[in-house]
Amino acid sequence: MSNTIFLSYPLNDKAFGYANGNRFNLKKVRSICCGDTSNNSSFEMPTHYGTHIDYPYHFDEKGKNSSDYLAQDFVFSKIACISIEETIIDDYLIKNNHLNLSEIPSETELLFIKTGFCYKRLLPEYWEFGYGFHPETAAFLKQKLPNLKAVAFDLISLNSYQHRELGRIAHKEFLSTQNILIIEEVNLQEITEKTIFNEVIIAPLLLEKADGAPVTIIAKIQ
Repeated sequence: MSNTIFLSYPLNDKAFGYANGNRFNLKKVRSICCGDTSNNSSFEMPTHYGTHIDYPYHFDEKGKNSSDYLAQDFVFSKIACISIEETIIDDYLIKNNHLNLSEIPSETELLFIKTGFCYKRLLPEYWEFGYGFHPETAAFLKQKLPNLKAVAFDLISLNSYQHRELGRIAHKEFLSTQNILIIEEVNLQEITEKTIFNEVIIAPLLLEKADGAPVTIIAKIQ
């Protein structure tokens, strides 16, 4: 029997933005308690805040944007997870030798990577000293997992704040040629390498021709 859980965080103003930038802002515009006939709100946020997806257009002017994807592109049945929680990461960069894929099926379409930073999300080190991915990892994952469509991890970004230029290159490497979608700031507190997934749906907010969007992730696990 499967258990259905969220792997995305609720949107609020408690979480940090990348580089400690803009956050989610919810504003009440109508309120019954103030005499209005209904409650209503408006919100403002960056497209790359909270649990969100990076489309190729994020770093490539000619890359695929949100409008180039179908609903079926966000439904996954071949899913795996690796953990580097206890791994020593030098200089905040995840490299090929940190990614143990020896037990990961080659047909994997969605790969979760758990670093343990999901437990530090409300601490300043989450944005300032969180890990990032070295550009070499893109080609490595594409070679080892030829059916890979998306990577999802518990870091604020693929790009470590301590290595911003390398992070930009890494984004381009992942999003170009084979177009591996990047899902950032995923809540992996309930997930381990032993988790058995039946299905994962990554549902983006349907923005037209966008470079990124917040997502709701629903996982059916055993």
